[in-house]
Amino acid sequence: MFHEMRYVLAVYRHQSFSRAAAALFISQPSLSQMIRKAEERLGAPIFDRSTTPISLTDVGRAYVHAAAQVLDLEENLRQYVSDTENCLTGTLSLGGTTLQTSYVFPPLISAFSALFPNVGIDVQEMHTSALKKALRDGDIDLVADNSLFDPAVFESRPYLTDRVLLAVPGRLPIAEATKRYQLPPSVISDADALEKAECVPLALFSQEDFLLLKEGNDTRDRADELCRLAGFKPKIRLLLDQQIAAYNLAAYGMGITFVSDTLVCHAPPDERLCFYRLPGEATKREIRFFYKRTHFVTRPMREFLRLLGNES
Repeated sequence: MFHEMRYVLAVYRHQSFSRAAAALFISQPSLSQMIRKAEERLGAPIFDRSTTPISLTDVGRAYVHAAAQVLDLEENLRQYVSDTENCLTGTLSLGGTTLQTSYVFPPLISAFSALFPNVGIDVQEMHTSALKKALRDGDIDLVADNSLFDPAVFESRPYLTDRVLLAVPGRLPIAEATKRYQLPPSVISDADALEKAECVPLALFSQEDFLLLKEGNDTRDRADELCRLAGFKPKIRLLLDQQIAAYNLAAYGMGITFVSDTLVCHAPPDERLCFYRLPGEATKREIRFFYKRTHFVTRPMREFLRLLGNES
């Protein structure tokens, strides 16, 4: 029964028999036969094969909802037994954007692995929307992100506070005109000093070209809100997927961008860029670790979450 449920969920998630079969390492005919047996047992089709991609029938939607709950319970029981019988082994799956996997995870993973060398670490890097889906589907144990996850579905633990800064190529005339507001590295790396630093009026940069992230990203949402509050709509030169790409392109003079102080503090110093503190609460956000409410909190997860309190 559990195998049947996993097969149905795989087809649902991949929206394709062939892709699901490849992910399950079985042949497509074998998978199709198993799905047909499940439908015969139910007395109704689970999938509408006339659509592209294939979709669920009403019965299929009810089946998938129930199967996900049953498999969550089965996984929780398996993890409980494993944690009870073993010391601290297994695998911890972590997910994050490029920013998190490059600069937030390394010190945490290093400290965790030193304490628990028998626990394997699996790190997955993807966009926030994909991270939410993977966490909801149970493919990842913990996700680090600075955006909002549905509190009805996910629990979270805070790790650190992060601030959105403005990054401006130093060769632009506007950089010289706003020199009094520029932040030295010592201020950016000191949270108290950064909090007291003078804010630059964002409206001063209204005529400049901007490098922004694509819609649906938390940094993009905050950038739009900051520009709106400053009374202008930014002139977008490029739309990008990752903050690190925007940071590097800004260093080459392509335009102005919004970056996290976490990135600025951990990336190699780049003297081609000038940084500014911006006004408003929209510049402040928390990096949190999220996990699914119905997901059994394994011992590796508990120990990793406990480590956050020591490291933050």
